[in-house]
Amino acid sequence: MQLKPFQEKAIAKLKDAFLFLWKQGGEQKITFKSPTGSGKTVMLAQFLRDITNDPRFANMNIGFIWITNSDDLAMQSKNKLNAYYTQNEIPLLTVADLGEKLLPKNGIFFVNWQKLVQNRANMRPLKARTESESGTTFDEYMENTHKYENAVVLIIDEEHIAADTVLANDLVKGIIKPRITIGVSATPQEKGVLVEVNREEVIEAGLIKEKIAFQTEEDLAKAANKNQDEILLDLAVEKRKELHDYFKSLDLEINPLVLIQLPNDDKATAETSNSTKLDFVKMYLTAAKKSNANEIAVWLSGDKKENLDLEEIHKNNSNISFLIFKQAAATGWDCPRASILVMFREIKNPTFAIQTIGRILRMPLAEHFPKPELNKGYLYTNYKRNEVLAETNKSNFTDGSVWRSFRKKDIAPIKLESVFMSRSDYNDLGATFEDTFCEAANKFFGITNDILDKGQEKLAAKGLDTLPQLSNNLIAGVEIENYDDFINEIKQGTDVAKEMSQQDIEKLYNLLCFKIIAEQTDESRKFAPERSWADLKTALNVWFKPFFNDRPSYYKVIVKDLLKIGNGNSILFGVIGDALERYRPIRDAEVTKKETRKKKTIEIEIPPREMDFTDSYEPLDYVQKCAMQPFYLRKNYLGKENETKHINYLENNKDVVWWHKNGDHGSEFFAISYFNSSAQKEQAFYPDWIYKTSDGKICIEDTKSGFTATSQETKDKEKALKEWLAEQNKKGGLVFEGRIC
Repeated sequence: MQLKPFQEKAIAKLKDAFLFLWKQGGEQKITFKSPTGSGKTVMLAQFLRDITNDPRFANMNIGFIWITNSDDLAMQSKNKLNAYYTQNEIPLLTVADLGEKLLPKNGIFFVNWQKLVQNRANMRPLKARTESESGTTFDEYMENTHKYENAVVLIIDEEHIAADTVLANDLVKGIIKPRITIGVSATPQEKGVLVEVNREEVIEAGLIKEKIAFQTEEDLAKAANKNQDEILLDLAVEKRKELHDYFKSLDLEINPLVLIQLPNDDKATAETSNSTKLDFVKMYLTAAKKSNANEIAVWLSGDKKENLDLEEIHKNNSNISFLIFKQAAATGWDCPRASILVMFREIKNPTFAIQTIGRILRMPLAEHFPKPELNKGYLYTNYKRNEVLAETNKSNFTDGSVWRSFRKKDIAPIKLESVFMSRSDYNDLGATFEDTFCEAANKFFGITNDILDKGQEKLAAKGLDTLPQLSNNLIAGVEIENYDDFINEIKQGTDVAKEMSQQDIEKLYNLLCFKIIAEQTDESRKFAPERSWADLKTALNVWFKPFFNDRPSYYKVIVKDLLKIGNGNSILFGVIGDALERYRPIRDAEVTKKETRKKKTIEIEIPPREMDFTDSYEPLDYVQKCAMQPFYLRKNYLGKENETKHINYLENNKDVVWWHKNGDHGSEFFAISYFNSSAQKEQAFYPDWIYKTSDGKICIEDTKSGFTATSQETKDKEKALKEWLAEQNKKGGLVFEGRIC
């Protein structure tokens, strides 16, 4: 197997940490944190190969104990290493090899931790054990190993599952006695020296998918007359066919695999029903001719296995299209062609297992495909939002209100290929939080489009004061010097009782939004307050605006309620918390998409269907040819005068049919790549203007004036734009003050 660059870098870090800790002596701990699908087992295999061949350990007898949480996972790990190594390169051992009496030099012993605990349960601590077939117990095996002065390294696979239990157990401390322990997990309890693989690097390497997509409201609305189970299976079947067709269009023999996880309490269901969930799934898939029996495999404990040839299932062109399981495939098992997961909710104790989603993260050929749909995983589940457990900068205060502009109905959009460069993750709320909050608030207050005029009644019914009088203690005498320590600094000063003015309400509103974000304790609801409070305020404003005649009215309603957070009576605090939790997987997917590819080419519509603007923008009512209606322009910014002149030029040019003002960042706007010679890196350039002329030509221009017109960056952009226009057979260029290209 050819290692990826990020894997080689991680292996080097592991070796450095291992050698450093070895010299320290005593009991040491390394945490190897690496995302699901990153090839942890392969990286460990190469790491162990390097260590066992390191000349610094030539005279040392080192053995390895590889602990997992199941027999299947132990054997899977052993088989992976067996395939990776040359024959007899490194001894790979199991309980069947206890007859060897001790762990040999460089040997790796794979064992299910739970089995060891069970074998020891009724025995005296650290004494006799249930004998293996060889007559040697595991305790004796380890005792002999240490007697011959062999050092032991303990590897805990999927450490997050039982790390504390394993490390605290007397088996580890008194029998295994590792010189170094290496905990391996995508979500470990980070103890000791941390060696971490960034998720972004794994995605950029093409090993795992860009995102996992849940079912949408549109998906669920397609089959309103069916029950949840039928809808989920229908969606999975339809998506599998769609992906299969995409693979065929690329001349690839890849059969997408649908994983179907049954609930653990399926047995309890059987007690009150004539059939189990397994029976239903098999019957539904075959009876409706959505599949045939030969395409369905079952992997349950005991003898409940059907068509289960794991080697065959792993093949990209396997005829198995559906794999039904409970826990067997949930952790550690890999089948890269698995792209769709159906998770049925448990009845008694619904607990969403995030690690199961890892089974649909890998890419079939360890590379991304030109069809974006093939670079995603698809999850269909009836778990409720609050049951889904997450693993998981705006510098100035602004009003946060939002207006929307829409593409004119008589404008036919054009398609342009655009580049998008990734940005860093600031753990901030994105603009899309607005939609999530509105959805959560509508659900909580029972708001639908046909009762907007009764919105205040709905709010009042839930306990909100819709006609509040605000006379409250305001924070006074505070000077925020350290913005990053915002919460602590606003604790200073005094409280002053006064009737609130609109300006006072505005200031307190901002502080409360910041405080709500900053004081979230649930990991799935935590976002950076300094970069997120304004997005929260925007979402609140957008949702409340239709119910009130003016902004001061709903500002009072919001602030009056949020001031009750301290005594636990705030209604909106709960709604906001729910929205933050719902938004976490959405934002994670957005950030992953942005970060995982430093450059990607996407096709976008110009002009877009709609655009959002904050109140830092103002409408220009006199424009007639703009493709968006109404047209908003930022109130104050450098270069506004020059851009306004260009708008007048476009409006008065008889050859211009329509024009569009492009955005300056984000994947929804048009950009080309250029090489910034000053920064010595490739960046995205967003030309200002896109317009259509009477001869059907598309023109793309960017306006420059003042010192920016002569900068090196402008020269670099001009060169890139000229080359792009020539390649695309389009008109345009840079428009300098006093000169039209």
